[in-house]
Amino acid sequence: MNGWSCISFESISHPLLTLFHHHNKDKNKLASIYAYIDIIGTIFFVLALLWLRKFEGKESRVLNRSTVSASDYTIRITSVPEDTTEKELAIHFAELTGEAVAAVHLAFNNAKEIDMYVQRGKVMQQRYKCVQRIRYEKTMMKQNRGQKKRLRKLMREREDLTLLVRQKDKKRSKIISKKIKAIEAFVTFETEAGFVEAMTRYQLNWFRTHCCCYPERLKFKGMRLKIQQAPEPSTIIWENLEYSNKGRFLRKCLTTSIALLAILFSVGLTFQARDFKSKVIKNASLPCPNGFFDLEPEYQLELVTNDLDLSHCYCSTLSSIEQWNINQCHDHLLTSSRATATSYGAGFIVVFMNLFFTWLMDKAGKFEKHQSLDQMETSNMVRVFLLKFVNTGCLVLLYGQKWLQRLVRIKFEDDSEFNVDWYATGGTSLMIVMLMNIIAPHVGIFVSYFRHRAKIRRLERNLTSDNATRESYRVWYTQEELNEVYKGPPFKLNYRYSQVLVTLYVCWMYAISMPLMPVFGAISCYLSYWIDKFLFCNFYRTPPLYSDDMGKRCTTLLGYLVILHLGMSLWMMGCEEIFQGEPLSGNRYPNGFVRSSSLQEKLSKKHLFPFIMTLIIIGAGMILSRVSSTFLRKVCSCLQCLTCRKGNTLKTLRSNMNTVQVDYSSARDREIIQGLSSYNILQNPKYQEAFAITPEFAENHNRVTSIHGYNTKEGALK
Repeated sequence: MNGWSCISFESISHPLLTLFHHHNKDKNKLASIYAYIDIIGTIFFVLALLWLRKFEGKESRVLNRSTVSASDYTIRITSVPEDTTEKELAIHFAELTGEAVAAVHLAFNNAKEIDMYVQRGKVMQQRYKCVQRIRYEKTMMKQNRGQKKRLRKLMREREDLTLLVRQKDKKRSKIISKKIKAIEAFVTFETEAGFVEAMTRYQLNWFRTHCCCYPERLKFKGMRLKIQQAPEPSTIIWENLEYSNKGRFLRKCLTTSIALLAILFSVGLTFQARDFKSKVIKNASLPCPNGFFDLEPEYQLELVTNDLDLSHCYCSTLSSIEQWNINQCHDHLLTSSRATATSYGAGFIVVFMNLFFTWLMDKAGKFEKHQSLDQMETSNMVRVFLLKFVNTGCLVLLYGQKWLQRLVRIKFEDDSEFNVDWYATGGTSLMIVMLMNIIAPHVGIFVSYFRHRAKIRRLERNLTSDNATRESYRVWYTQEELNEVYKGPPFKLNYRYSQVLVTLYVCWMYAISMPLMPVFGAISCYLSYWIDKFLFCNFYRTPPLYSDDMGKRCTTLLGYLVILHLGMSLWMMGCEEIFQGEPLSGNRYPNGFVRSSSLQEKLSKKHLFPFIMTLIIIGAGMILSRVSSTFLRKVCSCLQCLTCRKGNTLKTLRSNMNTVQVDYSSARDREIIQGLSSYNILQNPKYQEAFAITPEFAENHNRVTSIHGYNTKEGALK
């Protein structure tokens, strides 16, 4: 029609189309190979995870049976009558179990009092240092006019600090005017059998616990008791015991909201960087004139001089130094440099925000008033992991979301598919971030370590022949001050767990289409293992005696990674611009035609079928396992309720008893108890340091109130 003839596409015979057809067939075959290799890797990961869970449970039982700790003998009563005394509880449980009670320690609603004594302890530490300086001046310095002047100044300082301590004691008496009430109790039995017997007696079914069938002999002063195994004494945060679960939940909501606002801020910054780089790539991808690259360089430069919009055609073939020497390439060089800097800047933003999340959750953990270090650090670990994972691995998935673009008020065209442009922008940014994450988590602590070692080397270079420090270098007036020089920072187990989880999640999430990701993950985990091991042995302080809850929570989170990996593999391999694939029906698409399919048609591809089947099998297995275990637990609870039986509580408790039975008093005297041996708050080294008290004082007192008006370092205040 009108001088044009219509020719069907199928009738065209050209070597390029034949080549494209064979190339497309090779890509489809490659997609299937990718799919089966990834499925094999996934099955191996699942088997490794199952082995880890079994090994973890076995090792946990072995450690529980071979390690003697105070919690092996101690129950925690989460609510007691306000006027409870230690003697009354000891008599009640001794008569109930028939076993001797070694010790009873009460917790009170005295958070404000503990805080006031911490503030008092800071003043007492200053006073103690002042007294030691006075002793040094009197015993080590020559008597002269300058020495007498320093002594008078130190004496006045001691008197001022003594007066300040007394003022704080009076302030405590005014503020803490109400009667302090008992809220919890920790009962330590002489034998593990007593602990097991007490736990078994109070493990009642729901009906007997909440209805009228609660045994009278189990009541204490007419009150129903709720007991559980006590946490390790070194992990208890005593000042937080009076806060309710509702209050902690509201505080968690507040801190989580702040974290989400920080995520939104990070999204805005990365979207700006992504928008700028997209514009640069778009300008650099404008079509060049036909035959441009066949021309001589002089003619190419002349065309660029007449039209600077073509500068990328000429300048992109030159090195950076050559571009700088040619005026027409200055703008192109600056623009490309800004684009590269923006990519690295976006990576630094992600790394910086990850550090900010760690700092934020550290502050949030204290603000939320958790009752033990185990609870606080497990909660922090999960939330830091989720925040870092979203900030590190999920931001690049949000570029094509229009609602998020409207929220941050940045608009740019971006396909939500994993096409070539995505790998050039989002994929590149992600690779840069993961490369930085190999080193970034260890930079700060390594700087601290080298500064610590340099400080110790300077000290050792200034030692005299009798290992005393030269006065010209520095004088330490107390042994505690000198000890602080050699102490390292605390070991943050929760943040190490969260960082490793983020690395595993991100690297395996994108492993199917970015093969370097597992390599980065392996290098990161390898370095983390050896760096943490070295610093743990040479720098960090001995951590508290944590339970295995944090490790088990991490193992549980690894199980969800399998589902996430398979889902992402489906999404990434389903991009028809990379792998067009062949439908399960056997029909083939026309040569050279990239079909935009619906979701159902996208999933109906041969190379996606293994992912779908594996996802269905593993997902169904996880759901059935969870549902069946919950169902069986409910059924067993109902049967126990109807038959008034206690289930397998006694069997479980006895299976965790120590292999070699030893009495609590004997274990304490022989110092074979791991961690702290007492639930006395004053015997906790953290509180001893905060209150400025000595171990001798803590041995003879068990109430915070006993600190009032007493200088535990030197005797009565004078």
